[in-house]
Amino acid sequence: MKKIRKVVLKVSLCFWGLILILGGVVGAILVYYARNILTIFIGIAFSLLCLSGGIILLHKGTKKDKGINVTTKTIFNVSKKPITYKELSYPIKAKENQNEKEKNIQERNRPSADYIKTIFLHLFKKHPYKEDDSFPGYFCYEYGIINMPMYFNELKDEGLITLSYPEEVLGLMKVSELKDILSKKGLKKNGKKRELIEYILSHINVNELPIINEKYCSLSETGKKYIESHHDYIVLKQHPEWGIHPWEYQNEKSKTNGAKNFNEIILSLLNTKILNANMATFDYSQLQDLYISSYRLFWDEECYTDALKALFKNVLLSLSGCKNNYLIGYKKTFKLKNEQIMKNYSPLKIDSYVAKSICELKEYYNENILPDVYKAFIGPYNLCTYEMLCEVTTLIFNSSILKLSKYDKIIRDLFINKLK
Repeated sequence: MKKIRKVVLKVSLCFWGLILILGGVVGAILVYYARNILTIFIGIAFSLLCLSGGIILLHKGTKKDKGINVTTKTIFNVSKKPITYKELSYPIKAKENQNEKEKNIQERNRPSADYIKTIFLHLFKKHPYKEDDSFPGYFCYEYGIINMPMYFNELKDEGLITLSYPEEVLGLMKVSELKDILSKKGLKKNGKKRELIEYILSHINVNELPIINEKYCSLSETGKKYIESHHDYIVLKQHPEWGIHPWEYQNEKSKTNGAKNFNEIILSLLNTKILNANMATFDYSQLQDLYISSYRLFWDEECYTDALKALFKNVLLSLSGCKNNYLIGYKKTFKLKNEQIMKNYSPLKIDSYVAKSICELKEYYNENILPDVYKAFIGPYNLCTYEMLCEVTTLIFNSSILKLSKYDKIIRDLFINKLK
């Protein structure tokens, strides 16, 4: 149908082109026989218009289409350069290679089998499970376990989980359910949950209870030892605020060959994240959290001076004015006035937890800490002077309540100047 429409269109153009040319000829004849100047002028104009219009329509009607050359089996672009089928297939192959590359990266960055196994077994420390229970979805979309019952039975075959003891299974029941069991047997039903379970075990044949025969499983002694030997994976899972992926930790751990303990590896990774902070997409809150996480790890390692430095880095970031960095982007994007922008300005605030922790470490403070902290500042800009940092430090050590209104006015004015 498309080809037929094209043919009809071309025939129509040719037909009307010929009609206009014929009209031009008629105009020329009128000029020849004209007897006054007005008729001659009208005849010439009419003739020229008809001839030019007819030639244009006739040219379009007889023009050949550019496209597929059936004999050469090549496709032409605007520059008439032939593109072969081999070249046409290149983007498809490039896309396939890209997908394969992404798949390889995803496989390489997937947590190790030991990590997945540890996190899965750790669930059993809370209570027993059976193979058809509902497990967290991240085991599928993060860890790649597509058949949970099969994985459950594989761990059972490895001896990491085993059938639960009756008291563990009864622990899954509510107090009201335990009392119902005792009531049906005509036994007393007073006491706390632990007492009710012990009374059931000593006075009732628990094998008669349906829940006991549902094949719940708990950690075996082998499973408990396995979790203890991989406790670092559990701690990593419990601290998502670090932003450290399992594969990052595993790669860093393999590089150290046992020379660093868990906290030292995490501190190394946190330091890398801090140093590689992207200024284009600066995340103020994330950097604050990384400093606090570093402080806690240094504290655990009894590196109190380093812990104090991490806290002061948090303080300096709070005083830098970077918390309002996003407002600069808003002004550029939406072309807002300073008055509109400053309505969303966040005043200076130092985390009370950070200030309290600094006071607790006062005995480890020395004159080299603040210069080191100020020199190592990370952020898109720093509106806080070294003198201001020193003054605020004195306030932290000597005040019951921090009052930063004086410094907030200074930083606010500097920020307004930065908006101009």
